[in-house]
Amino acid sequence: MSHKRISRARKAIQMLAIASALLAAGCLRSTAPQPSVIQLNGTWKYTGVQTQPVRENLTGTLTISRESGASFQGQLLLLATNEQSGQSTSLNGLVSGTESDGNVIDFDADLETVRRHVGQIVADTITGTWIGSASNGIMSSGTFRVERETQ
Repeated sequence: MSHKRISRARKAIQMLAIASALLAAGCLRSTAPQPSVIQLNGTWKYTGVQTQPVRENLTGTLTISRESGASFQGQLLLLATNEQSGQSTSLNGLVSGTESDGNVIDFDADLETVRRHVGQIVADTITGTWIGSASNGIMSSGTFRVERETQ
């Protein structure tokens, strides 16, 4: 009987060792950036219009500096010009987003408020709409177009 117990104990230890090795192998997956599937790195010319709450023309530069798989990060620098008063405001913030099926680009630009952009990429141009919400509850929205300048 003690021989059967030893045999069972060995099998249990072997199973535990195999399970531990499989678990460790799963934890050792690389966290290094993955190859880009979207190829957005570079500088893009940004133009747009804010339609709410005040109409403003938006011009600037979107720079994508890091890509991994379908995700990307970068920076957006904008000049927002009020159509009525002509007063301009500089906006600058970080960008992070993803590309999904059908070449849909979805990214957040953390300017004075976070502005969520959703657009369609065709060749070297992305067009779409954006919406933002300030901490005081004021909503802003508009349209945008970015065209690749450099890769």
